[in-house]
Amino acid sequence: MMINRKSGSYLTALGAVAFLGACDILDVDNPNALVQADIEKVEAAAAAVNGSQALVANGVGGIYAAFSTVGDEITWIGSRDAWNELDQGTPDNPGNEFADGSFPGIAQARWMSQFAVGLLEGHVAESAGNATLQADLARANLYAGVAYSSIAQMFDDFAFSDRTEPGPLIGEANMHTVFDQAIAYYSAAMAGGGETAVRAQAARAQAYHQKAIWGLLNPPGSTPGNPLINDSNANSDAMAVLSSVAGTDWAYRFSYSGSTVGNNLSWQVNERGELQIGPEYATKDPADPPTLTSHNLMDPIEGALDTRYKTRVDEFLDNGGYAPLTVVGERGLRLMVAEAALATGDMDGFTNHINMIREGLDGLTAYSGQIPAIDMLQHERRVNLFMQYKRLQDHYRFGVKSMNWLSGSPAVTTPGLMLPITRIEILANCHHPDNANHPCG
Repeated sequence: MMINRKSGSYLTALGAVAFLGACDILDVDNPNALVQADIEKVEAAAAAVNGSQALVANGVGGIYAAFSTVGDEITWIGSRDAWNELDQGTPDNPGNEFADGSFPGIAQARWMSQFAVGLLEGHVAESAGNATLQADLARANLYAGVAYSSIAQMFDDFAFSDRTEPGPLIGEANMHTVFDQAIAYYSAAMAGGGETAVRAQAARAQAYHQKAIWGLLNPPGSTPGNPLINDSNANSDAMAVLSSVAGTDWAYRFSYSGSTVGNNLSWQVNERGELQIGPEYATKDPADPPTLTSHNLMDPIEGALDTRYKTRVDEFLDNGGYAPLTVVGERGLRLMVAEAALATGDMDGFTNHINMIREGLDGLTAYSGQIPAIDMLQHERRVNLFMQYKRLQDHYRFGVKSMNWLSGSPAVTTPGLMLPITRIEILANCHHPDNANHPCG
């Protein structure tokens, strides 16, 4: 996303930092007149990283509203037809107003997170041995990893523009390289040690796993014959993190509040009333669609309501426009290694990992072959990864359609389609073939 050099990226980032209470360290007369030199001061290092965190949390929550509406977790109940277009299985319209409206947020998050890493690398090089700066650099790398991996997962193409300088398109066939960049950021973040390193290694495991799913679904157009992932890098990272967090229900989450940033997805559901929990998960009151009358997902072994996903729905609905968003957690890591075991025919390993969730974390009846293992995996992913932006890929790779998709929709006819580069970037970026000024001259 191209941004005015003087007033866009830096002021947005520092505005985010303002409600984190960090602007008092900037030696300026007027915080509305911030220039690049102010944020480049070593005294502002933590502010730059905090601003990156805020923009990444805001950007991911923003684009996730459009992305999740394509899957079955979220459905349209309001008055704006562009939500309905997504709901019915059309993720690839560059002019969709809600995908387009959210594009600047994730683009700015990507730019600011990359900028923060470069800034902190310079400070660390000039201040060898400064533990505070090194910790800030590790956090900056973590947030950049989240931004890059989110883009790689949710988009079919992207452009890394530098404020007013248009960047070339990455290309649909090359989006796997954005996962590679995310993985590199996570690897660098692990050098910081402590909780940052745990978060980074868990997120790196997830990025390896999602990159492997990308490989199954690209080029888009068909459901893979074998949907299961067994990635050695993902497995190794997942097991390393699980060795320290197993049994704690650990999760790396973005928290939102009125004094930081909001989560656009939860705002659209809980405040605006354009979206609601999908009909396969809950029944809405026909006279008052923002109100749910029942929860619907049953546990296939217990034969009763699966209260795990209901707990997640309730948390989401109870937090207004500030519902937390889980980046990665113990449950997701356990499901990665369970899937890998299933892919290799290791039924004992699959059962053990599934039951570490069912019995160990949730006190439910253990899985012992009551239903096909792949059905068990899909159910456990559905309830344990609810609202963690994994569902659309699972629709595509397992060949499970949303009940909202129209029979001839792109999501049905071309499995694997994600979000496109949207109109706001097309109009500003002369590298895009649909830009009137293409090619750049």
